[in-house]
Amino acid sequence: MSFQYLPEDQRARYRRFLTDPSPEDLERFFYLDAVALAEVAKKRGPHNRLGWAVLWLIGGRVLLPGITTLAPLVTSVRAGQLAAINDYLAEQTPLEMRRELLGTLVVPDGKKVSPLEWMRTAVANVSGTGIKEALNRSSAVWAFGAGAVDTGGVAPVKLTELAAYGMHAKAPKIAQLKGTRRVATLLATMRHLEGVSVDDALLLFDLLMATKLLAKANRDEKNAKLKSLPRLCKAALQAESALRAALDTPMTLPGQPAQGEAGPAGAEPVVRVTTAQEMIARIELVVPIEQLEAALAVIREFLPAEEDDADLAWRAELTSRFASVRGFVELLAETVPWGGTDAGTPVIAALRALPRVLAYGKHAGVQHIEAHKELVSGSWRRLVYGNPGLGGRRIDRHAYTFCVLEVLWSALRSKDVYAIGAGKSGDPRAKLIPDAPVERALGHHPDRARPGRRPRRAPAQARGRPGRGVPGARRQPGR
Repeated sequence: MSFQYLPEDQRARYRRFLTDPSPEDLERFFYLDAVALAEVAKKRGPHNRLGWAVLWLIGGRVLLPGITTLAPLVTSVRAGQLAAINDYLAEQTPLEMRRELLGTLVVPDGKKVSPLEWMRTAVANVSGTGIKEALNRSSAVWAFGAGAVDTGGVAPVKLTELAAYGMHAKAPKIAQLKGTRRVATLLATMRHLEGVSVDDALLLFDLLMATKLLAKANRDEKNAKLKSLPRLCKAALQAESALRAALDTPMTLPGQPAQGEAGPAGAEPVVRVTTAQEMIARIELVVPIEQLEAALAVIREFLPAEEDDADLAWRAELTSRFASVRGFVELLAETVPWGGTDAGTPVIAALRALPRVLAYGKHAGVQHIEAHKELVSGSWRRLVYGNPGLGGRRIDRHAYTFCVLEVLWSALRSKDVYAIGAGKSGDPRAKLIPDAPVERALGHHPDRARPGRRPRRAPAQARGRPGRGVPGARRQPGR
């Protein structure tokens, strides 16, 4: 950064002490050895001697040069560092990969944008088609293999700077870069896109499941219930009338006659029933048996089985949307570099096996998902195994697909399943600080003295004079 951008107070403080230096500081740093003193003595006047001493201190890096001199020096050092980084990255990149990376800057015949521009552009279409396009984009990025290039000799922040330029600069601008900077910029950009493209695809998957599949199926199921409410009410009234007729009909008790019992004065005789047939005949006077059976069937539609849960209805509605996910299931299983915890490993295994299950078509059976049966729980068991339209040991592959996708969606949100190398959808545990640096920051250092113990002495080599045995240390002048 040029010094012109510095505030006035920072420019005023440059090359100045915050407080007056002590005599000890002056003796320690502003020190001339015997050779330097002999050279100073050769100068004619005090001002010549002072000037030569200042130049000597600047050369010895005790004093800083002027800010106008320092700014170009810093710029040249940064340019040299950047050139060294570019050369290193280009050298680590295989020759064939270099050609492929440079080819992303050229617009193919019949296309409007370059491959680089296409890979840098995120897909915003929240649909099965959009997810398929996003996964194809991620697959194209990973095909370069940029993540396998050894960049250990470059600081991550420098790679981020190169990738930031590659993500925003136009392809013709990148093509004009000189020397090895083009390849270095494209390599860093592709490494960055490996994580970003997976994040974008899984974000679309999350939005599709949450807003257009699970939530919509739940809404549609509730709307269907509201539309069916009049049928349910009518059936419930018929069932209530039949039950009331049965409850209001007196039963014959032991020692009582079944017919002709005298009632109150002026009332008809009380008719009691003795057998089930008599009870049915009494109910038929209120509700015909055919209507009662139809009413009970309607009520039964709204009652879940004992092993089912409250999600049965909307999950059944969800299976009718299989066409919206069929196009990207295989890409989702094979393109994303999946990783997971112990709880997420079975989910990943089921997802990777899902394309093979779907390949069996209508012949998919229980034996094909035997290894993943633990994931089929709750109302999914009835939908997967109990489809009345399928015979034998066949399964409903549409229901099983949505069962696996729902479990995957939940595992991604809980981070039991994640994408290796990704950002937002990656493993948050990989970003934690290792134990050793945390212990050192908290003061739990093995070399630190504990209460009641004498501190460990430093090695004799390190206890010597400055500049002996300590790499990078510089001896003080005259010592």
